[in-house]
Amino acid sequence: MYWCQAPKLSSYCCYNAYGSIKSVIRKCSTIILKDGKAMTQSDLIRRLNQVIRGWSNYHKHVVASQAFSYVNNTLYLLLQRWANHRHPNKNKWWRLNRYWHEYNGKPWMFMTDEYILINLRRIHIVRHLNLQISKNPFLDKEYFIQRKKKLHSLAAT
Repeated sequence: MYWCQAPKLSSYCCYNAYGSIKSVIRKCSTIILKDGKAMTQSDLIRRLNQVIRGWSNYHKHVVASQAFSYVNNTLYLLLQRWANHRHPNKNKWWRLNRYWHEYNGKPWMFMTDEYILINLRRIHIVRHLNLQISKNPFLDKEYFIQRKKKLHSLAAT
């Protein structure tokens, strides 16, 4: 992550570092194209979900929607290559209908009966609450109690 000051504003934004995006894509491509050549779809989804969930939970508090979209598109292309490797003599539409389905009105979900691959575009970006510098934890206990309640309610959603 790196910090960048917004132009003509007094606020700073925290962005994903390019190396972090590159490393998660490299890890997912290793799982899909090297380790996952002989895996079933359920095992592949289970392994990918572990990596995606951990990375997205770490980065969902920063300006990450473009990074999530980029990683999601790259995963889709890698999974298409995986499906092409498993069924080289079938056409594209057969492979798409075999591995990508509709779930709760959301099309193109890579899923089986047991597992659904996490879609990074559907992860909500949660901003942290700014701390008021003028408040003192010993004098303004009401403020810190209310802030703690807000943080717990945001974490629960």
